Parts: sequence; structure tokens; C-alpha cells
Amino acid sequence: MQKIGLIANTEKSQSVEKLNQVCDWLEMHNYEFCLDENTAELVDRQVNYKFYNSLVEEVDLIIVFGGDGTFLKAARTFVTSDVPILGINLGQLGFLTDIEVDRLEEGLEKLMAGDYTIEERMTLEGRIIREEEVINRVIAINDLVITKGPFSRIIKLDTFVDDEYLATYPGDGLIVACPTGSTAYSLSAGGPIVNPKLNSLIITPICPHTLHSRSIIATEDEEIRVEIDADHSDVMLTVDGQDSFSVKPSDTIKIKKSDLKAKLIKLDDYNFYNILRNRLQRSQF
Repeated sequence: MQKIGLIANTEKSQSVEKLNQVCDWLEMHNYEFCLDENTAELVDRQVNYKFYNSLVEEVDLIIVFGGDGTFLKAARTFVTSDVPILGINLGQLGFLTDIEVDRLEEGLEKLMAGDYTIEERMTLEGRIIREEEVINRVIAINDLVITKGPFSRIIKLDTFVDDEYLATYPGDGLIVACPTGSTAYSLSAGGPIVNPKLNSLIITPICPHTLHSRSIIATEDEEIRVEIDADHSDVMLTVDGQDSFSVKPSDTIKIKKSDLKAKLIKLDDYNFYNILRNRLQRSQF
């Protein structure tokens, strides 16, 4: 096994204990590892560390301690590299993470024995166009969300698929997700659950002010174009629920499948439907 990178959510109470447990296990089995600079502050020993964005240059795979938010940040940061990522679930749902804390050492043994596959997940590319010029280009692992901001007034979103008019959605906004993100915000807004091996674009309106709006699934080769009609200037484009960009009422947003792939490590006992059943049956959050 090659050199391993470790990234932890420093705000999770379990991070210190589980991170030190993994470091102990790696040292006991003579594996090299490197931490990002913030994660290094959580451990009780001298360790090699790098700045977050530079960690990928030093390692061959990355283990992330946290929930889906921590995993999404790492996946988006390192999506241009060939370094795959494995998640240890310290969060609530954890659809993207693969190892539960009560199976930590068992999961590490599988990883080091090579009992895993690398799934390449579809990602999204979003472009904000203003006066026929691209002013911002973003990559999303889960979804791109157009929302009305803090005002209670609805916005209208004229939506096209490959230049074919689809619908105008009056409401709080619109979610365009890839299958990996179908279990995130889109699901909460009434969208379908899509197996991540089935590449597609999922269009889900948020609180539509209409009786007949439903989610639409477009093919991976189609492009979604959204034209914004609003009487205020606080419309936002949000990437994976983490990064936000201000959008003007006259802007156009175009969303399509990106050429980049997120590389996720999945242990050999991973099954999407098993994860789905177990995660959604949890009653405490």
C-alpha cells in the first residue's frame, strides 16, 4: 500500500479519537501517512503534514473523517487528480462515506488488502453567463442549486433542455443534481433516488408555486439552461451546499455533465441499496 493522506473534520467530537486510532493502526502496520495542517493539530504525535490543497501531491489515496460535507469538500478539491477518496462516517446520514466507526479496523484491513474498487462518479459543470460572457465556472459533486436568497418573494426560472423549452418554475428555486446528489437536497425537495452508476441530470423545483411541477430526469449528454426572472438581486447559485455565488436577474446559468470524475473508494462489501436502506431508516439526526 502506498502513502495515505488523512483529512478530518476538526469540529466533529469523534475526530480526535478515531483519527488517533487510525494513526496507531497505520504505524503498527508500517504504513506511511500524511495529514493536512489542520488535521495534524488533532493528533498526539509528530506527523508529516501538508497544506490542504497540497496534500494530494504527497499521497496515493485519501481517507476522510467526517460526514458527507467533509467528503464533498475533499472530492471537489481533488477532482482534477487521480487520487481516490475513502470516507469514514462521523456524520448523520453519510451516503458518500463507506466505513462506519464501529467497523473501523475491519474497513482498514479490507483497504490494505486491496479488497475495494474505485467508482468514478459523474460530476456537474455550471457556468454563470452575464451579457454573453462566462463570469464563473464551477464543479459540483452533488448538485447546483439556484435559490431566491433571504427574500420571501418567489423567483421564476425559465428552464430549457438542449435549447428546448421545458417549463417555467415559480417558487423558491431549482436543483440540478447528478445521481450522487440524488440522495441530498433533491431528495428532500421530492426528487427521485437514482443509482449513481446511472449517469443523468435530475431537475427538481424547490417549493414550486404550482400544482403540477415534478422532477425531470435528463440524459447525461443534455445541457440545462436556466434564465432567471426576479424582482430582487439576491439570487444565489450554490455548489454542493458549500460555496455560493451571487446571480443577477438577467443572468443565465448553464449546467451539464463535467468531463471530470470524482474517484470514490468502495470496499468490496459496499452495496448502494443496502446503504440506502440503512441510512434512510435511521430515526435520529
